Amino acid sequence: MIVVSDTTPLSELAKVGKLDLLRDVFGEIIIPQEVYNEVTRGEHPAVSAVQSITWKSVRTVSDPQKVFDLLAETNLYLGETAAIVLAEELGVNQLLLDDRKARLVAESRYLPVIGTIGTVLLAKDEGLITSIKEIMDNLRSRSVAQPCQR
Repeated sequence: MIVVSDTTPLSELAKVGKLDLLRDVFGEIIIPQEVYNEVTRGEHPAVSAVQSITWKSVRTVSDPQKVFDLLAETNLYLGETAAIVLAEELGVNQLLLDDRKARLVAESRYLPVIGTIGTVLLAKDEGLITSIKEIMDNLRSRSVAQPCQR
């Protein structure tokens, strides 16, 4: 399964100590270099968690001009834009995005999108977790922006 992630699903799940749900549900996660840079710099809450995971692959978009073109066209953030472009290049099975505008752009490009909440629900459906209540409560209490539903 090919899965590309934007920053928010990584950081939100890291904040609540559930980053491993991504591995449990999807296996290896591919992170664009731009997203890795966002999530591992400064005081970001997911710095150490994302740096230490062994089930990630950091990739560079093969044609950076596509990122800049989409960035100019949509006014999305750089990480979201790079995730969309990399997802297109790789022909992903899932693109992990939470931002509503970014999700609409990805869906308009026929990319399969799931967010943080969708991932938690999928983990429950697959029997990987027994309850979503504690995770959802923690996400709500620790998130700056509420993750979008799938």
